[in-house]
Parts: sequence; structure tokens; C-alpha cells
Amino acid sequence: MLKIIDKAAWQIDGGIPEVFVVKHFKTLFEWLNQHDMLSEEGKEELFDGIDNCASLNENLVTPDALIFWEMCYDEYLKALEDGKYRANYSKRQGSS
Repeated sequence: MLKIIDKAAWQIDGGIPEVFVVKHFKTLFEWLNQHDMLSEEGKEELFDGIDNCASLNENLVTPDALIFWEMCYDEYLKALEDGKYRANYSKRQGSS
């Protein structure tokens, strides 16, 4: 069974605005590419363009990247949630 770490659709369905989700996945794939952690298939995904159908899964990353993300992805997302994306979303929604 394919190991899926995250999907853009999961975040969008969870209420995060699509623009933030797509930006998040673009940034994530660019970082992985800069650190030689994308597989050839992952590089194709990045260069074809990241959109709201993006998925971070074992076919798109190197084995080391998969281990890395399995260990810390939840903490990474929590840091994002507690940080600027949440603040920006709240401002756009008129919340305090």
C-alpha cells in the first residue's frame, strides 16, 4: 500500500484555503528538491506544477525523505498552524 504523508485535498477539505495549501505544497516540494530529497517522479511533479491535487507520498520522495517526514511532519504542520498561515487566514476571515 502506498504511504501517503499528506494530500492537498485533505487540507482543503479541513478548511484551509486552497491558495495557502497550494503555496505550502510548492514550498515543500521546492525545499525537498533543493535538499536532493525528491525522487525522479517527485521532480516531474514539481516541474509539471503543484496544484490542489498535490500529494506527498513515498513515490515522490527519496527513502531518507520518507523517514524524515514520517518522523516530523505532524510537528511541522502544527508549527505552520500555530504560525503565520493561521494568522493570515484569520485576518482574511475577519477573525481576531
